[in-house]
Amino acid sequence: MAYVSLYRRFRPDTFQKLYGQEHIVKTLKKQVETGEISHAYLFTGTRGVGKTSAARIFARAINCEHPINGSPCGKCPSCLALKNENNMDVLEIDAASNNGVDEIRDLREKIKYPPVSCKYKVYIIDEVHMLSPAAFNALLKTLEEPPKHAVFILATTEAHKLPATILSRCIRFDFRLVSTEEISEHLAEILKELKRPYEPDALLAIAAFGNGSVRDALSVADLCLSYCDGEITYKGVLDVLGASDLRIVNTLADSILKGDVKSVLVIIDKAVKSGCNVSVLAKDLTTYIRNVMYMKNCGACTDVPSEQLVNIEKSGALADNAKLLRTLEILATLEGSMRNSLQTRLLFETACVKATEAKADISVEGIITRLNALESKVESLSVNGVQISAVSADIASKAQTRPEPRKIWGQIITALSAERMYALSSACSGVRVSFDGDKFVIFAKTQLDYNTLTKEKNSELIKAQLSRFTDCGLMIKKDYQDNVNNIDELKTLADESVVRVEK
Repeated sequence: MAYVSLYRRFRPDTFQKLYGQEHIVKTLKKQVETGEISHAYLFTGTRGVGKTSAARIFARAINCEHPINGSPCGKCPSCLALKNENNMDVLEIDAASNNGVDEIRDLREKIKYPPVSCKYKVYIIDEVHMLSPAAFNALLKTLEEPPKHAVFILATTEAHKLPATILSRCIRFDFRLVSTEEISEHLAEILKELKRPYEPDALLAIAAFGNGSVRDALSVADLCLSYCDGEITYKGVLDVLGASDLRIVNTLADSILKGDVKSVLVIIDKAVKSGCNVSVLAKDLTTYIRNVMYMKNCGACTDVPSEQLVNIEKSGALADNAKLLRTLEILATLEGSMRNSLQTRLLFETACVKATEAKADISVEGIITRLNALESKVESLSVNGVQISAVSADIASKAQTRPEPRKIWGQIITALSAERMYALSSACSGVRVSFDGDKFVIFAKTQLDYNTLTKEKNSELIKAQLSRFTDCGLMIKKDYQDNVNNIDELKTLADESVVRVEK
């Protein structure tokens, strides 16, 4: 007999075996017990969480002659008939490959005929979002008013792609991601039945890799059963997953949190030379830093192997929440950048150094984060009677509320043009602007622009417009050279890449 994969061999056949979907199981069982069966259901959720399994169980349950706690008994004539794959009363349609209007028209013709041996004829349409617009229109009327013996169960991972007219005709059930603990318990039951010993940490690692999908976790478990001789070990699981060496991840995270740039670069270099996948290392590092933050603030981390807890706790003592948060922000954006880049190592090294060296991060968010961290440490200090925390809070507030100078200048030019001050707005268009402390600085690129802008009437008009956006003062500077004595200097001045001298 051919080998049957774990996710097929241990597919749930009763509601009691459907993990992590208690809110859905309770409702469906109640409908089976009361006989209040709707004509159309929509099961939606991510892959591998039990949508198709629940549809099959429900189809058998509503046809079962003697359901047990809302689940099919598996012994009555209806249950035995439905176990046959060639039965005509429960039909599964793959909408990904049967998405045309002709298939739906054929369904409409066949649905008129009563079931062969059961009470209901059930149509399970998987990946229903793949149907064409014409197919949806053909299905619409039948879905709204099907024969009394017909029940539709639509399953999809992308419910947002379904027309509103379809959604409004179905009872919707949203399947949740299954927790790591529940997947781990399910794996333990399976391995116990298979009589394969295991390490608890190994099951946690497999369950965590599933990311809430039972099917993904069982697929990894299949690999581990083949890879490991006898006991399923944590090290064997890491080998199968291609995960980074935990010692590398630990030391790299500690070096980042300590601010040791040299160690960070040396560790990455050794990891790459030893054959470590940079993308996997980046993902493992992000997960580790997340666990450090969780452990530091909650005092526990349930989905982490026991041997890692001590290292995670030690890492938490090296940095405060502000440092951990900024590190996570930098690493979280890294995966998308690395996916489309040929320089993955360079991107990873840059991100790690940026997280290590606070001075390298000059973004507004980074400045505010460090100001908040500084405020919490020196809130009791004061200089010349001024509370430092109040000063830092005021700086952070201004950094957050001060708009971009180019946006301000664009609105000023628009306002001047609206008032038909074309000469002034034309002079304004050829300058560059920036903030310099509490001054809004205008850099004129030509003598003509400078003369126009510095006229008292014009400068007062600009100040009046500027006051609408900021309380900063106005400063007008030259962004060109006054005395050009030869042809070479003229050529240099005409070049846009020249470094202009302020005067």
